[in-house]
Amino acid sequence: MVRNILHLDIRNFCIALERQRQPDLRDWPMVIAPGQGRTVVQAVSPEAKQEGIYPGMVVARARRRCRRLNILPPDFSFYQQVQEQVITSLGTFSPLVEPAGWGHFFIDITGTRRLWGTLLDTADRMRRLVTRDFQLHTAVGLASNKLVSRVAARVIRIQELCDVFPGVESSFLAPLRVSLLPGVGEVTTTRLLAELNLQTVGELAVIAPVLLDEVFGAAGQRLRRMALGEDSSPVVTPRTVPSIREEIQLPEDENRRSRLSGHLYGLVEGLGRRLRSQNRCPGELTLTVTYADGVQARARKRFSAAGSEFHLDSVLYGAALRLFDHAVQRRLRIRRLALNAAYLQSPIGQLALFPWDDSHGGKETKLLQAMDHIRERYGNGVLHYGRTEVRRQMAEDRRQKVKVSNEE
Repeated sequence: MVRNILHLDIRNFCIALERQRQPDLRDWPMVIAPGQGRTVVQAVSPEAKQEGIYPGMVVARARRRCRRLNILPPDFSFYQQVQEQVITSLGTFSPLVEPAGWGHFFIDITGTRRLWGTLLDTADRMRRLVTRDFQLHTAVGLASNKLVSRVAARVIRIQELCDVFPGVESSFLAPLRVSLLPGVGEVTTTRLLAELNLQTVGELAVIAPVLLDEVFGAAGQRLRRMALGEDSSPVVTPRTVPSIREEIQLPEDENRRSRLSGHLYGLVEGLGRRLRSQNRCPGELTLTVTYADGVQARARKRFSAAGSEFHLDSVLYGAALRLFDHAVQRRLRIRRLALNAAYLQSPIGQLALFPWDDSHGGKETKLLQAMDHIRERYGNGVLHYGRTEVRRQMAEDRRQKVKVSNEE
């Protein structure tokens, strides 16, 4: 049975939402970035793109390139709220709606013809619904799988619809640039051009598989299947299991393990504090790593509830560090870290037989409870372990101040 997969792409999603809150920025070049200096740009408005600014550029360099540039900090909770509202609205057309990043949605509309009419009519209804209810403009791709529908939505202009008929997927992709394939970032594109002299998807589709294996290893066959327009992955709705999530957008892309482990411990502190406040421990821990080219890597571990001590920061950090070592297999810089605790359960503790026996983390529990109380009263930033990146940065700032004062 031929599937009908629709990809709805809300162009410049985060920029558009910020401009709804600040209409005076509508025609000005603007970017979204966490702070100033060496941090990197995350989202770029069309006006800023015309000035030569692109995602991943250092903010200081972007500021020099465009003096009238507006820099806004990201508001992920606001973006997530609108994202969920859009998913709810699209769910009236099909129960299978999968978010695929900010402003990107896959919808499986197979078998909905009797309810909503032709496929093109259904796609147009969705497009007009998002425009009417959220004042957001979209591009829509329709195809027999997720891969081709996403590419179709990328190659058309805003407020348009591209319908790729079943059986012509490879012909549709052949003349397009390799960089239009999902997950093929700048690094992969450069290697394809430098080592194999490949520029279009069609050239990638006919290359000998053994050459792709030599250059990209196991990922070579995945690249070839994408070039042929093959994708059997289903549209998966978000799981509704109890979970707690902590994430951080790094101030600048980073690949030093010492810095990354510091940021990771900061996530563990926040996650552990929320688990303890709810008297819960995780049945599953997932670490998501986002590289500078947008490619994500995940590592997941399931735990037993019996005798669990995963409400303790030290135990959580040990598990998170093992997940980090498993997930990070590339030398590329990392842009984002997210730690998710799911399948939350009540911890089943065990009392110590002797007062001096602390094998079950009694002393650490009391210490963490005291730290949680101090943070709740005076703020999260008043107390940190030395291994966190926050403390490391504070120490670095103090060293810089001492150096400057000595030079003066």
